[in-house]
Amino acid sequence: MSESQTNETLYIKHAIGSRMLLDVSGTHKRFRLAESPRGWSFVIENVEPAAAELLTRYAADLNLFYFVEQPGQPIRKKWFYDKDIPQIQYNPGTGRLTIDLDAMMEYNNEKV
Repeated sequence: MSESQTNETLYIKHAIGSRMLLDVSGTHKRFRLAESPRGWSFVIENVEPAAAELLTRYAADLNLFYFVEQPGQPIRKKWFYDKDIPQIQYNPGTGRLTIDLDAMMEYNNEKV
């Protein structure tokens, strides 16, 4: 990682057993995080239909883990979830998946 490079990682896991449902960063999919009326919105590009179906099926049990690494700084870690059920929209034509959530907690390995 170069001096000015920021590395963002996003994992989507099942709340029960922490099963990895989509390793967004490991599959090199572009994504962005933005504030939304419900709280926060993740937009993920090029999601396969099978992955979108899996996330929709387990929508009530999703945990999203977002990490930001910058040289010389501690890793910023955030856990996103929904108090009820996240809103998920998927466009099979473009492969764009949007997940809107209403809760977030920052954490580190010393204090979870």
